[in-house]
Amino acid sequence: MNDLLLLVITVILVFSLLLFLSFYFFIRERKQRKKAEEVRDLFEKIFHNLPFEAILLKDREIVRMNRRALETLGADPKIEDFLTGVNRRGRKFEALEVSLSESYRLLILQDVTERESLKSAYQMALSYLSHELKTPFAIASGYLERLEDSFKKGNPSEELLIKTKEAFQRMEKLLRKLLSSIEYLAKDIRIKREEIRVRELIEEALFWVSPLAEEKSVEIEFSEDLENLRVRGAPDLLIQALFNVIENAVKASPPGKKVVIKTYPLDASKIVLSIRDFGPGVSSDKLSSLAMPFFKLRDDEGLGLGLFITKRIIEAHGGTINFSLPQGGGLEVQIILPI
Repeated sequence: MNDLLLLVITVILVFSLLLFLSFYFFIRERKQRKKAEEVRDLFEKIFHNLPFEAILLKDREIVRMNRRALETLGADPKIEDFLTGVNRRGRKFEALEVSLSESYRLLILQDVTERESLKSAYQMALSYLSHELKTPFAIASGYLERLEDSFKKGNPSEELLIKTKEAFQRMEKLLRKLLSSIEYLAKDIRIKREEIRVRELIEEALFWVSPLAEEKSVEIEFSEDLENLRVRGAPDLLIQALFNVIENAVKASPPGKKVVIKTYPLDASKIVLSIRDFGPGVSSDKLSSLAMPFFKLRDDEGLGLGLFITKRIIEAHGGTINFSLPQGGGLEVQIILPI
């Protein structure tokens, strides 16, 4: 009897010990798991809110992207984009790679789009000035030397005097045009705001661009979600900005094609004006340069300041301008303005 009682007590003690140990390890494991989750959540929070593009890679696969990377690169970037240094939205960047383990790496991207675009714009400006001013300056100098020789010989030529004067007048006209356009590079655009319907802005811009569209047999299709969408700003400046974009779209469109213009609310506080052509488009690496000063896709495009001036006008109204390459070809320009 005593032996049986002793056995029962022993079994109870062993069972209690096992139960206690199980509970102890369960609690410990739960605490460790919770601590690990807290660390992971903290890492996720910090990673997600980093002020630069950060991408977590496992081998050559993208595991996770932070908020900044999602906004800049889109939801489905390809690893090949990072190897070339240019992603499909035309952004340019330099990459810093941090090894976390044998398989995991953290890719930190520094956006150098603006820096590279400004460098490119500076080079284009020098090239443009050299090209545009060299010829008229050489002509004027040549006439001036010939005129000087005629005076030295005591036989001044009235014809040479007229030609010299005309050459310098042409150079002055070119410089005035250039300087008045370059003024947008430095000056702040000041606007006197008034409320105006978006439809009226687009219709006014279409009035001025329609002769070119008719000449090229390009159809302009315009639709809007809400007819009473309004913005506050300077009508003349906004019409100029829209005209620049629509005129470029018509010029880029082959005869018989169309330009599609849409307006719709982005959210409760912003409106989107989309202008899309079906022309040859541009290469993705040139998207970020489209609104840079002196950037031209073709030699017959004037000073190359149209889209740059448009960007300055839109930004002065608190808006943004974006460029994308839609499926089906062509170029889409999105102007986003506060309602």
